[in-house]
Amino acid sequence: MPRATRGNTGTGASRRGFLKAVGGAAGLAALPSGVVNAPAPSQREPDVIVIGGGFAGVTAARDLSHAGLRTLLLEARSRLGGRTLTVRSEEGPLDLGGTWVHWTQPNVWAEITRYGLAIAETPGAIPGRTLWWRDGAAHESGWLDTGPLIAAAFCATEPAPEAPLRLLTTLAAMNETMNRFHADAAAALPRPFDPFFGGSWRDADTISVREKIDALGLSDDRRIVLEGMLATSCHAPLANASFAEMLRWWALSGRNLERYNDAVARFKLRDGTVSLLEAIRADGDFEVRLSTPVSRVEQGPDGVLVTTSDGERIGARALIAALPLNLLGEIDFSPPLSAEKLDAARERHAGSGVKAYLRLRGETPNFAAFSDEREAFSLLFTSHEGADSGTLIAFGTSASKIDVHDRAAVESQVRRFLPDVEVTESIAYDWHLDPWSKGTWCMFRPGQMTKYLAALREPEGRVHLAGGDFALGWRGFIDGAIESATSVAQRVIADLDERGR
Repeated sequence: MPRATRGNTGTGASRRGFLKAVGGAAGLAALPSGVVNAPAPSQREPDVIVIGGGFAGVTAARDLSHAGLRTLLLEARSRLGGRTLTVRSEEGPLDLGGTWVHWTQPNVWAEITRYGLAIAETPGAIPGRTLWWRDGAAHESGWLDTGPLIAAAFCATEPAPEAPLRLLTTLAAMNETMNRFHADAAAALPRPFDPFFGGSWRDADTISVREKIDALGLSDDRRIVLEGMLATSCHAPLANASFAEMLRWWALSGRNLERYNDAVARFKLRDGTVSLLEAIRADGDFEVRLSTPVSRVEQGPDGVLVTTSDGERIGARALIAALPLNLLGEIDFSPPLSAEKLDAARERHAGSGVKAYLRLRGETPNFAAFSDEREAFSLLFTSHEGADSGTLIAFGTSASKIDVHDRAAVESQVRRFLPDVEVTESIAYDWHLDPWSKGTWCMFRPGQMTKYLAALREPEGRVHLAGGDFALGWRGFIDGAIESATSVAQRVIADLDERGR
């Protein structure tokens, strides 16, 4: 199973660099995400079994226990957290999976408020410098704190011939380009938390993000910056991501670049996402069994029977499978899940990119640097700045383009923009290799939202699916996982009440 790793040697270090038990080396260790105040195993059969200990599974288990239902959570990993993972570093907690939160994400923000957790900011979300890579060189223009500058690279080919040359900062150019790309968002998703309420998003679901960008006819500079932003959001090749998915993100954040940027890359939990996970876990009275993969789920008229990989059989009155979409086919369900659910699992969502924290020696400014999707990294931006050292966050669309554990390869990419720095470490987690995730956050391929979203949300008798991959709103985010979990838990509670507890 892949681990959080730090690459600090040359080529070939990646697979040798996996840390023991997701940590253990000085300065980098996984923060606790296991059992907190777990009750002793009960001899009584649980009312509900939850499979999967990510944010969805832990939230659902808490809510079920608050309703007085005996709940057992089974997690295949040796930790809780799912596709979130917080590690300790010299700079403080680093989130190798889900990271950013915002008040436009109502479900996660309500939990943060409930538990009184502190928020921190990512400096590079509002960079002092903005660069992009074109024709083998780095280019730079003005930003908020530099005042309005003539961005000739942006303006030269864009304004209509009769329009005067405009004074644009990079921010203004980015805002204009993002608005143009997402122009259909209001009509497509008039109520972004309810995609089935009217709207024309199904038309947008027929094309890819790549096709939409190509249709805009942008100048190279605008296209590169746009691709850098969208490739990071899609976390997949742009041809594999549905245009409707990006309209969804834009609509959810209020169709505004500043709010979009704040929502997806600025605010984070000061003590890492693990701090929220543990607060939710500690608030629930349910049993957790780690390192317990499930191989089979059988459903009968009176309940479900779960078989673990070591042959243990556990019965319950209902089951919530809080699993990533890409894992639905890994468990033998009897009767089988619907054809739509199985087809979606076989196709898999597109999220499969890379994310890494890069420690630098040398002056590290507050900056962001964009590249088109052909490059190894679509976006580099500052996590910690400093006169002598700092840390960057790097995103790329595919692990096939760069070994993020290869310090020399990563350094060559960073030096495109910061030629005088040295990369001393690259810290990342291989979610695409993890057998319990098989990918990163959920990004539907063209056509998948139309074909599968409604079906994925339908219960199958006493079996219910929950997770960030099945959310209506911020799908692929921690907020989506909590949204799905709370609604599914309430459905299970109501269903068991109707059947008689």
